[in-house]
Amino acid sequence: MSFRAYLRDKSLFFGLQIFYLAFLVWMLNLFHATTFAIIYLLCLYFILMILALGNEYFKRKRFYETALESMDSLDKKFMLPELLDRPDFTEGKIFYDCLSQTNKSMSDEVAEYKISAQDYREYVEMWIHEVKTPIAASRLMIENNPSEVTKNISEELEEVEYYLEQALYYSRSNGVEKDYIVKRMNLNSMVQELIRSNSKILIQSKVKVSLENLDYDVYTDEKWMSFILKQVLINAVKYRKDHPEIRFTAADEKEQVQLFIEDNGIGISGKDLPRVMEKGYTGTTGRKYAKSTGMGLYLCRKLSDKLGIGFAVRSKEGEGTQIKITFPKNSFVYM
Repeated sequence: MSFRAYLRDKSLFFGLQIFYLAFLVWMLNLFHATTFAIIYLLCLYFILMILALGNEYFKRKRFYETALESMDSLDKKFMLPELLDRPDFTEGKIFYDCLSQTNKSMSDEVAEYKISAQDYREYVEMWIHEVKTPIAASRLMIENNPSEVTKNISEELEEVEYYLEQALYYSRSNGVEKDYIVKRMNLNSMVQELIRSNSKILIQSKVKVSLENLDYDVYTDEKWMSFILKQVLINAVKYRKDHPEIRFTAADEKEQVQLFIEDNGIGISGKDLPRVMEKGYTGTTGRKYAKSTGMGLYLCRKLSDKLGIGFAVRSKEGEGTQIKITFPKNSFVYM
């Protein structure tokens, strides 16, 4: 708040004061006041007015500058009243009270939204767990009645389970920090378990898998990391070419371990690559080969960010895709 702006804001007040002083001088002359008395009264008036206006200006300047500086430093702008003291001038009090009411209204709305979102997440999680029961029953019936038809049904059920798992992890993705347990994990063991648990789809798709130089210990959450690795593996299988291959390798980089997952599939076009991890983005590949939700890599990146690990994609259309996952070698990054 500049002094010039303050004076401009007081222009009507100063105009009235000039009119008042002119009237006062005229009245004093009318009553035959001496020139000394008139000058003395005018000087006294100007001194008192300057002191009063100066005090008013500096109070306002201090308050508004504090408000602007606090606003610039805040990520959540609606929290501004929490950093300000209620001023003692009328306009400032009104401004502060309006901000406080806005803050309360916003806080109430955010709290209501959080409760609503939490209720919805809990409902989705409950629904997904309930749906797994009839799926398990269907699998038992398929096992007891093997045929070409039930084999096809089993494959479709696997697809349903995959998307149910994706929906479950998506519903939990905003609260990962409340649900993860970081511990020391062996990279080779994690990848071996990934291959074992997805061996059926790898065999059916005739995918050749190779593991090289994976004997490293890293720090991560087993459950969330298993989901991320599965998403990458399923993508590699889904977008394969003839004679598909998936290669797992790792490298030691100072305080980090980098896991590389490479395939020789159809790859990702150059125009799609910058957006491939956006929510719901399917791109040319997804539209061409269908059955793509655009959620797999989005969830991988989001969960990786929450876990404090790196997740990057490199690809060339027609040649394949490389996923690089960067793990910390110690647990200090989570403290």
